[in-house]
Amino acid sequence: MRRLALVALALLAGCAPPAARPAPTPLAPVPAVPDDRGARDVAYANARRAQAEAAARLRAAIAQARRSPTVFGALRAARLTGRITPAAEARLRGDWARANATLWTLAGVRRSELAYVIGAVSSLAAQRALTAGRIAPAFLILRTNTTFWARAPMPASGYRTTFGRDPAIFQYYPGHGMQLQPLASWGKANALAGACLKALRTGSRKHPCRHAALTATLDRLSALAATRSGYTAWEYYFAYGTGTPPWVSGMTQATAAQALARGYRALGEERWRRTALRALGAFEQPPPLGVSVPAPGGNQYLLYSFAPGYRVINADLQAVLGLRDTATLTHSAVARRLFRRGDRAARRAVAGFDTGAWSLYSARGAESTLDYHVLTASFLKGLCERLQAKVYCRTGARFKRYEKEPTKIAVAPVRKPRAFSATRLAFTLSKISAVKVTVRGTRGLGFSRELQLPRGRHMLAWNPPGRGRYRLRIEARGPSGPAGVVQTTIRVTRPMPRHKKKHGRHHDDAKRRAANTA
Repeated sequence: MRRLALVALALLAGCAPPAARPAPTPLAPVPAVPDDRGARDVAYANARRAQAEAAARLRAAIAQARRSPTVFGALRAARLTGRITPAAEARLRGDWARANATLWTLAGVRRSELAYVIGAVSSLAAQRALTAGRIAPAFLILRTNTTFWARAPMPASGYRTTFGRDPAIFQYYPGHGMQLQPLASWGKANALAGACLKALRTGSRKHPCRHAALTATLDRLSALAATRSGYTAWEYYFAYGTGTPPWVSGMTQATAAQALARGYRALGEERWRRTALRALGAFEQPPPLGVSVPAPGGNQYLLYSFAPGYRVINADLQAVLGLRDTATLTHSAVARRLFRRGDRAARRAVAGFDTGAWSLYSARGAESTLDYHVLTASFLKGLCERLQAKVYCRTGARFKRYEKEPTKIAVAPVRKPRAFSATRLAFTLSKISAVKVTVRGTRGLGFSRELQLPRGRHMLAWNPPGRGRYRLRIEARGPSGPAGVVQTTIRVTRPMPRHKKKHGRHHDDAKRRAANTA
């Protein structure tokens, strides 16, 4: 029974339902990952829109600054275009304010000289010509004059100087203040570069190269250039003759290119070669932007960009010489082409500047001073040595010979001179000279004149104080020193006899009436 009961319990245990299991914990819902491509596109579009709006505002600000006729407007335009920094703009504004404040402390000539310089900068701004490239030279002139006229002694006309370690040369032009002189500055740089090039070629210690001075000079003068009609130019910022600033000189441009090319060949600085080639644009463009004008055989290169009809031989020859050296030292095809055009025209023109006793400064113009005559002869010698061209060699040799020759004087015969009557003393000179004319008689010196006269025919009036023999002496000293002298004797006769007065008609009529009455 007990076994039966156990079996029954076992059966019951096997048939019992299984115990209930706990339900699994449901997983937390995973949030859906949103597609953020659209948001990025929106943000990018907003950023682009903001940039475009900022660029538009900048363009508008630049345009507004460029339209401004003021100095501050020009400075703002340069700063907005990234040509100068905000700190530089602040300094330049300070320079402008200081110049105007200094003006009110000056009087007389000092005030008028500084006033011209301030007015020149204002005029550039009013013409919208105070571009970013012209700010450096224009404000250098402004700062120099502000300091100079407040402290320095009064200079003589043509006085030249430098300030501190700056190699830029300034010259005093009365009425125009102390002005930057690019030709003189580059002439000094050219001499430094020439010495270095000679030292390189000869390897001699007799021709030392001042490396540091040359580098500082070329870099400093290069920094004072402006961009003019697409080329690098060293401009003049004062009125001269019929020219208004800014204007350029072919002689200056050629001297600068020559100095840079020499420096490049001597020291190997590529930046100087690039600057030299960028300066050649002056010889490709006509005036007033450039200096090139058509001439028989090729092109003439002007001394002044504002005077297309004014041909100065020494400037033309230096332009040809500078272009030739630039072409040779930089291997520039452009420089070579410009040189050949100028050379062809110069060869045809040079004879027209030879008077047979001296040189002319300009075509169909006045004779050269001694300095310009010597300068022209030196350029002819330079071209002769480089090109072996007969026209340059022969003309240069003649010009040097003229320096040793006295002035030739020819006296015209004095026709029937009479005492107390106006007499003409006529003579001709072969060259410009300082002339002394004297006439001596038995009673000593009776006539004396000292004159500065050009070549050609001249005439003086003389009243002989009485009859007799007089000694006419003419001494003419040319620019280079040698004097020519001529003497001649003038025989003066007695004065014209005075005619007796004839009776009038009324006297004759009275006599006839008296006879008829008798």
